[in-house]
Amino acid sequence: MKKIKGVILLAMIVAVTGISSCKKDGSNNPSGGAATVKATNYGFDGTGGAAFSSTAAGIVKLGNILTITAVKDGTKESITIVLNNVTGTGTFDLLQDNTSGHGAIISKDYTKPADGTLNYSTDLPSSTGVKGGGEVKITSLTSTTAEGTFYIVGHNSAGKDGFAEQGTFTGKVN
Repeated sequence: MKKIKGVILLAMIVAVTGISSCKKDGSNNPSGGAATVKATNYGFDGTGGAAFSSTAAGIVKLGNILTITAVKDGTKESITIVLNNVTGTGTFDLLQDNTSGHGAIISKDYTKPADGTLNYSTDLPSSTGVKGGGEVKITSLTSTTAEGTFYIVGHNSAGKDGFAEQGTFTGKVN
């Protein structure tokens, strides 16, 4: 189990880091994104929620692994979700100790993946021991498109909270 989580965490870091090597447009997002990711309520460290919107997000399916990566328009904040064993629509648990190895990271700055205080993972507990978690519901999945909903609660290396609620994703699958 720990090995699976380590591989997923590495995949999420590579996915987020890979964004920084993409050609950028003037809004600090990867150009050519074919998906949209939004969250109505999104925030860090106990602050009130704001909206998250990425109009240049990416959805990638490689075998049975589905990765959703989004950079908030005009910022370096990002959301990355990695799901294993995706063969169709369904509900995928992001709870810290899930046996499938699903996970998510919410980042204040995707260009600094090694800084544990800027990255909030579903694989880390809060300072009071509350587990990270969330859920992804894929409501439509074809070989070319995907859409669904999500919510995420993650924690950074200091045990502080990051969250994305009432989230949606839709777009082309690469």
